[in-house]
Amino acid sequence: MRTTYISTAVAAALALGAGGQLTAASPASAAAPLSCDQPNDVTDNSGHRGVAITCRGDLFTGWVRCQKGELVYVRYGNRATSGGLSTVWCEQDGVPVAAGGDPA
Repeated sequence: MRTTYISTAVAAALALGAGGQLTAASPASAAAPLSCDQPNDVTDNSGHRGVAITCRGDLFTGWVRCQKGELVYVRYGNRATSGGLSTVWCEQDGVPVAAGGDPA
């Protein structure tokens, strides 16, 4: 909103003019650290392999590092809420070699 921007700019100018220092306030909704369970291996009916992971603390997205022959790649799963489940799949014949959760 333009009024808020102008008010903030005026307050900042007055603080600097008076010899004050500006510091950035940390956001009120700072993300909590994630605590993730051990990923569970999953396989669908057609042989695709992947992982399912649950994390707590904030929204998160599961990821898996897969290997298919010499190719190593990363895939990302669905975004989930704290305590929810994110499932990530490798390509056909890909093998999960590492997995985890990232804040979303």
